[in-house]
Amino acid sequence: MEKNPNPLKDQHFMVDKDMLEKIYDVSNIIEGESIVEVGGGAGALTDYLVQGNNSITVIEKDSYYANLLKQKYNDIPNVNVIDGDALNFDFSGYDRIIANLPYTITEPFLMNLAMSGVLAGEKDGSNLKKMTLVLSQNSVRKMTAPIQITEGTSKHFNQEFGIISAICKSFLDIKIETPIPSEAFFPEPAVTSFLVTFTPKKQLTTVDRIMKEFLCDKKLSMPHIGRIYHMMLNQGKIYKLSKHKNNVNVLLNASFTSKNILNKNIYELSNSQISQLVQDLIRNDINNKSKSSSNRRREEFDIQDYFTKGKFSYEQAIEDYELIEEENRPIIKSEEKIKIKYNYFYDDFYYNLLLCRGWENYSEEDFQKKLVR
Repeated sequence: MEKNPNPLKDQHFMVDKDMLEKIYDVSNIIEGESIVEVGGGAGALTDYLVQGNNSITVIEKDSYYANLLKQKYNDIPNVNVIDGDALNFDFSGYDRIIANLPYTITEPFLMNLAMSGVLAGEKDGSNLKKMTLVLSQNSVRKMTAPIQITEGTSKHFNQEFGIISAICKSFLDIKIETPIPSEAFFPEPAVTSFLVTFTPKKQLTTVDRIMKEFLCDKKLSMPHIGRIYHMMLNQGKIYKLSKHKNNVNVLLNASFTSKNILNKNIYELSNSQISQLVQDLIRNDINNKSKSSSNRRREEFDIQDYFTKGKFSYEQAIEDYELIEEENRPIIKSEEKIKIKYNYFYDDFYYNLLLCRGWENYSEEDFQKKLVR
């Protein structure tokens, strides 16, 4: 090369062969899939990707390296090199995304994928099966950040829980593969790096489905949260209202959070507002389902029918009804239900691990031992 990578442009090329092989191996590429690599650089990782019978698209913003890649793979018909910006690229239709991602574009890169629906999963028309990314420790920590911090008996919003956290927890299952030492790059970055794989969730909770609607915005119309939520309710995308006849007024109440959140698009919210939005959605879901369950039990117990057919006194029927209510009353409190169903929003295990420094000095084997709870 006549030109060295420029760290001022966030260019830190992977040069360690063992790590390049690791990236290729954990990507689990299947023959015939379409692959897109972000930031091809001089082609160190691309050399591994072209081994199989796959369609490979490489995006490189630096024109010098883009031309270098075009010359290098000129005779390989299944490789297409694009001289352009990954933030303006359409990733829909690709099976796998692999990248030694420039760290400064991590957040806008994931936002673009969420808005365009690429992370939405196969049920919603996305082809994406997996992402394999090299990321900074700070970015991975934000991706795994819990929605609140517990200090003794005190609980408060986690200021690091923001849009990147909401996207990852709502759309993706995350696996932290291994830390990457700085000497694996040229030039060496000043931060610790991690190899992380992401797969679209196959099972979505109610809050995941709502957040997906908030975050997907293919037309770039930037609709307000309150409008999206109310439309989802009316269309039966959240609750099947026919099953909750006595609770329709509660379920159709779109004012589940503060007005200054409802009247904004999700990408306009601050970290604390995103944290509040998700927690309000969780509480709203738990409360609505608890009320609906109680109403269904009442509907199933017809006092007049019980009195007529059972030949008991009306007073006895009332006593039995109250007994049924007591026996069927949920034993688990709302706070405990939240922890069970929405634990992934509150789990701080990986976040706390990533608050520590020095992970680049750990072997992959030792790091995996630390990941065991």
